[in-house]
Amino acid sequence: MENSVNLSVVPTETLKQLQSEISEIKNFLLGKKESEEKDKWLSKKEARIRLKVCQKTLDTYLSKGVLPYSRFAGKIYVKVADIEAHLQNHYISRK
Repeated sequence: MENSVNLSVVPTETLKQLQSEISEIKNFLLGKKESEEKDKWLSKKEARIRLKVCQKTLDTYLSKGVLPYSRFAGKIYVKVADIEAHLQNHYISRK
């Protein structure tokens, strides 16, 4: 079987339009992925790892209402968006 190369000539304006549309699609998909990630629920273990705290600290956060949570079938779940909001609210900027 012979290898052949096919070349096509595309006008510059059409190429720029395609690049722009691809960029829009990429940005849309990245934004959608980010919003889906924030809507995700984490188990207590996953939340603890995400916050980089010990189990006792996470239990304290939950019992004192520092982090909202949901209980289903005896298990506790925390939203990624709530963890991110907590971290953002307690961000300390060193100038």
